[in-house]
Amino acid sequence: MFLLIRETAGWLLVLASLYLVRMGIGYVSNPDEARVVEAAVVMFAAMGLLRAGILLVRISTAARICHREQQQ
Repeated sequence: MFLLIRETAGWLLVLASLYLVRMGIGYVSNPDEARVVEAAVVMFAAMGLLRAGILLVRISTAARICHREQQQ
């Protein structure tokens, strides 16, 4: 059960980071009001969330594989 919670949390973090990436691209895509500093801060936070989310998904996948090996 804990594996499912960990994997779900990881995917939610990945989705949140994708939303932040979209927001950061929106900051710099407007040529009249390009907010580069704000976009850089948002992208930095998005990369941190993406890294944490992928880490949780990787750990959950490895734990699931080990659990299946122990059952056999």
